[in-house]
Amino acid sequence: GRLPESIVHLSPVSVRQTDFGLGSVAALALVVDAASRPRVDPGLVASVLGLTPAQSQVAALLAEGMSVNEAAAATHRQANAVYWLLKQIYKKLDISRQADLVRLVLSAAELPGSGRWRVLGAIRLASSLPS
Repeated sequence: GRLPESIVHLSPVSVRQTDFGLGSVAALALVVDAASRPRVDPGLVASVLGLTPAQSQVAALLAEGMSVNEAAAATHRQANAVYWLLKQIYKKLDISRQADLVRLVLSAAELPGSGRWRVLGAIRLASSLPS
């Protein structure tokens, strides 16, 4: 099937939380462009996960949705060299699957700050609610 163009996340905001410069806020609407790949900063991945520049570059590309062969082509390496780097990463992070690596990288990259997420707006609290 076809992916939706956008995904909307609604998150309630407690009355005591910051007003985000908008006055009282009841919820934040977060819209994600489902068709775009996340952009992951290899430097951030290296510093958070303790990877070398080469390892973090490959890890970031895989987390962005590239295959091993695509990551090899993007980094001007042979696929075998990328697999070797993956083995080193798995050993260093004590993991055994590419899915685990992608999960760790995306967690480290903090997607809400990557530009893929946008705050569309906020729903104001009714004036009769206590603030």
